[in-house]
Amino acid sequence: MRTAGRHALSFELPRGHRLYVEAARQSPGLFLCSREEERALRDGSAEPSPAARRALLLVRKHLEGARVDALRRLPGTRVLVLESGRGLLVLRLSAPAPALTLGVAGEALATMGEGPPAWPLPEADEGRELLRLDPAAFAAEVDAHGARGWSPARAALAACPGLGPVLARALATGALTFADVQRRAAAPVPTLVTPRAPASCDDALLAGRDAVELWPFAPPAPAGVVTHPPSWLEAAAAALVARARGARFATRRQEAAERVRLRAARLSRLEAHLTDDARGLPLPDALRRRAEALLAAVSAPTPAGGEVRVPDPYDAERTLVIAVDPRLSLPRNADRLFEKARRAERAARRLEERLRETRRALTEARREEEAVGAARNAADLPAPPVAPPGDDPRAGAGPRTYLTTRGLTLLVGRGARDNQQLTFASARPDDWWLHARDVPGAHVVLRDPEGRATDADRREAAEVAAFFSAQAREAQADVHVTRRRNVRPGGAPGRVRVLQSETLRVPPRDPEGRLRRR
Repeated sequence: MRTAGRHALSFELPRGHRLYVEAARQSPGLFLCSREEERALRDGSAEPSPAARRALLLVRKHLEGARVDALRRLPGTRVLVLESGRGLLVLRLSAPAPALTLGVAGEALATMGEGPPAWPLPEADEGRELLRLDPAAFAAEVDAHGARGWSPARAALAACPGLGPVLARALATGALTFADVQRRAAAPVPTLVTPRAPASCDDALLAGRDAVELWPFAPPAPAGVVTHPPSWLEAAAAALVARARGARFATRRQEAAERVRLRAARLSRLEAHLTDDARGLPLPDALRRRAEALLAAVSAPTPAGGEVRVPDPYDAERTLVIAVDPRLSLPRNADRLFEKARRAERAARRLEERLRETRRALTEARREEEAVGAARNAADLPAPPVAPPGDDPRAGAGPRTYLTTRGLTLLVGRGARDNQQLTFASARPDDWWLHARDVPGAHVVLRDPEGRATDADRREAAEVAAFFSAQAREAQADVHVTRRRNVRPGGAPGRVRVLQSETLRVPPRDPEGRLRRR
């Protein structure tokens, strides 16, 4: 068992199969996949939600190794139930939102997905089954829901949950009647509708919400290419992989577009500021002209006030009024003006160079913005920025959580403020606190509520602290190890004073794939 996306779990089955359970709005369902299809779904998927991680731990605890006794849909609902002798997994596919709930001994222990718990189980209603529902009763219930302001598709789905969203939309647009659906669904055929032939679809074509549709029969007016996979399992897996591919591309394109847009906006603001700074610089020629005027009037008396009137050396009919320092002689004031002119020239050269670099970068950013908008596949998008070791783009999302080999909880901060919160709000006085010595890094807390932590646990925690530090690429790193009660705030967020500690020298080791995550 493992997490396989933000709201998804994957279960390993015999003979290389995977049971993939998705509880997100994009493509909720329970799918039987090959190992390769499951890997394609997992690669590049979003980070699992905290609820998915908690659900995984409890599902492992109660269902790992259990035999599946039954897999059934509750009649008249969009709820699937996977039964074993140890508990139930209940997957709700629709309203109010998809959710997967673990139920044990009549209680809901964990829920993941985008909706509230799928618990308690709804009442089965055979009369609402698609092939049993009377068309007149269906029409009356749709009208009743419509009178309450519901959309036609939502009203159709409420009247007959077994329709699913694709058929509900077809009824809402008038492409089909309920009698047509009943007649054609009596002999279902796995049908996949994609914008083009599946092998020729690029990522952008699959990115729309309804770009890939799974039908129980050929649609009356397909908006794309219709194919009939050999089985429902293959059709469902193909639809899921295609939707996931399109959703990942849409997310990456949106993120890339936002990054490039912000970069272009920042460079545009910088260009405007540099242009204003260049306009505000004094003119070197005017400064030199004033300095020469002061030198030419060296016989004039030293000014008593803050300015002096002297003839313009380049225009005999003009007089210049020049601000001077009355404590200095006119030649000294002239030297100051010459130096100011030299500084203005150097500043103008620097500003001109920065303006050229900024305009070149801005042109590149705008070209990249156009390229992102025209991208058709994930390979056409710029690679996301790589965070340096010890940094985490999700700083503020709470600490990373792992389990040591012996099952003790290990918490790892994601940034300065998270470190502060972890050490001085979450950690208990008797927990172990670890940090790479004399270099920036994450605060690491090893929970030890009953004094069970051994030298092996502390060493594992030290290896993690070394990895999430500036010494991540070193062969060995020194790590502070002490009780949390020996750590005091050091002023700025994330800064601490360690009253006493021991030092462990350990190799930095990445916990991913080695220690279990919570």
